[in-house]
Amino acid sequence: MHTPRHFRADSPDREGRLVRENPFGLIICGDAGATPAAPVATHVPMLRRPGPDGRPPADGEPLLGGAIVGHLAKVNPQSAALRTAGSALAVFLGPDGYVSPTWYDGGRPSVPTWNYAAVHVSGPLRVVDDRDEALAIIRASIDATEAYAGTGWDPAPSLAYVDQLLAGIVAFELTADDVRSTFKLSQNKPVETQRRVQTTLAVSTHGRDREVAALMADVLRLGGDDTT
Repeated sequence: MHTPRHFRADSPDREGRLVRENPFGLIICGDAGATPAAPVATHVPMLRRPGPDGRPPADGEPLLGGAIVGHLAKVNPQSAALRTAGSALAVFLGPDGYVSPTWYDGGRPSVPTWNYAAVHVSGPLRVVDDRDEALAIIRASIDATEAYAGTGWDPAPSLAYVDQLLAGIVAFELTADDVRSTFKLSQNKPVETQRRVQTTLAVSTHGRDREVAALMADVLRLGGDDTT
């Protein structure tokens, strides 16, 4: 991932928070068995590996050196590719939204662009064959997503069913040897332009646009000095 200096994460917990709040990402690896060899990818739920107490790391704890865990269906051809790939890339995409040139100052040439936030985590990948460890990963994923949803669902009555499904699931662990992120939120524009873009997105009928506006308000702290 290429990240111009304007768009680097502004605080240590920014990347961790994006991963926690956007757990449905892409796991990407090479498939040496394909002809010709090619990358393969699957949309899967992923999270930071919980600690011994069952809790995930705090947002401010660096992703680098930690681990990302997840799972996919065994019938998915990528489950075999994960065993031979040796390494993989996990992609987490935060809010994104189109930015029209009409939202800029009218006195200079402008082009459309896209504001977005994303985190890429790459490193060695291990398929988890131990049944208890794989089950722990599945349960951690359930706990994390249910906590985010706030539904109050009690998984206890369904754990036997989850255990039955385990035979058709492949769990994995990716060690974070490299972490890259981009928070492209108009930081390269004058503050007044940033404010105009943020305000326009905030009243959009598209929910994703409003999420970008909220992230812009948080990251840019609009009302401060010009960031150009």
